[in-house]
Amino acid sequence: MEEHMPPSTPRRRWGCLLPLTVAILVVAGFAGYLKLQAWSERSHPPAAAPADLCAAIGPTLFEQLVPDGVRQTESIYSSGSDAACDYSTADNRPIGSDMYGFLHVRLLRYGQVGWDSGADRASAALAHSCKGTAVAGQFHGASGLGNEACTVYSEEGQGGTAHGSAVVRRGADLFWVDYYRHPGTAQQARQAVTEVALASLAGVS
Repeated sequence: MEEHMPPSTPRRRWGCLLPLTVAILVVAGFAGYLKLQAWSERSHPPAAAPADLCAAIGPTLFEQLVPDGVRQTESIYSSGSDAACDYSTADNRPIGSDMYGFLHVRLLRYGQVGWDSGADRASAALAHSCKGTAVAGQFHGASGLGNEACTVYSEEGQGGTAHGSAVVRRGADLFWVDYYRHPGTAQQARQAVTEVALASLAGVS
């Protein structure tokens, strides 16, 4: 007797097509997610850094805080969202003078990557930096500078060198300030770093 296969039913056909349909939807959904993510990154790139960070902050301030300070042209740069400015006594110290110093400011502007905003990324970078140490020692949280900040100051005693450092975030901008002065006190370092940080926040828009 000849056997006949039962005709396929709509339910059975749907059961065969369901895994394929789900796979297509997953692939399409993932492709859409990647496209949206790429669009988001392109629509929120980092802002450009000033062409001359020293000029934006104010050369007079650097010259006041660094004894006989001069621009260190070999370490000053501006590239995309990254810029830095250095002043140092270096070889400019007068013969017989015991005063010298150094001031470094760096700016890094963050853009959005994926769903992480520039401000989120700058905040994460600040948290990472504040867990580390500077020449002056371990960073501590500070208030009154930008959205969030950490600072550290130290001195070597009378006639010694004073050091100070700060990491400051404002929105998607992150500033690093490093300073030393000889002779100097921790209070002088604090005043200098605070003044430079505030001038940086005011001078960079």
